[in-house]
Amino acid sequence: MAKTSSPDYNNSVFINCPFDAAYSSTLRALIFTIYRCGFFPLTALAEDNGLENRLSKIEKLIEQCRYGIHDISRIEISNIGLPRFNMPFELGIFFGAKHFGNKKQKEKNALIFDSELFRYQQFISDLNGVDIKAHQNNPQLAIKKVTEWLHSSSKRSSIPGYKIITTEYAAFEKGLPALSVKLGIDENDIPFNNFCLIVEEAIKGKVAA
Repeated sequence: MAKTSSPDYNNSVFINCPFDAAYSSTLRALIFTIYRCGFFPLTALAEDNGLENRLSKIEKLIEQCRYGIHDISRIEISNIGLPRFNMPFELGIFFGAKHFGNKKQKEKNALIFDSELFRYQQFISDLNGVDIKAHQNNPQLAIKKVTEWLHSSSKRSSIPGYKIITTEYAAFEKGLPALSVKLGIDENDIPFNNFCLIVEEAIKGKVAA
């Protein structure tokens, strides 16, 4: 799908997830899958305005997206003995937008991820009864869950099966090291917007990734 300067609300997917190296393989798989399904991924990484605080960026992005992927799996205690609450907090904003927003915001639809099924009940019991999916820290399983969710939520017949996307993503990954050398960038440290452009061009067939 070609990138547009102002992605439509109904085609935009907000990604709320960890942005560390340990999660990068899953995040890249999510980005590729979203584009391949005909949607547009948005995260706080896409906004680079030093005059705007992080929360304002997140609020703006959530307002712009009908769909949201929220991964609340990162609950490990840090080296200072505290967990991170950014992902559950952003999920709460998304819930609030759906329940208290205008007619357009009430159309929101979310996929909530944890690494293990039902584990979330131990640390965020308010979500009991919500259909949460487990990706088991497996990017291929995440591709499957996201593809099925977008197909079910949007009812779009143009979305390919997850096996097709998984195969195409494997080919993309295989070609990424050589492409990174060609573009003069570090394969392991590609900025979000740059990676999105590479994925878009690869899906359009203009870049041999």
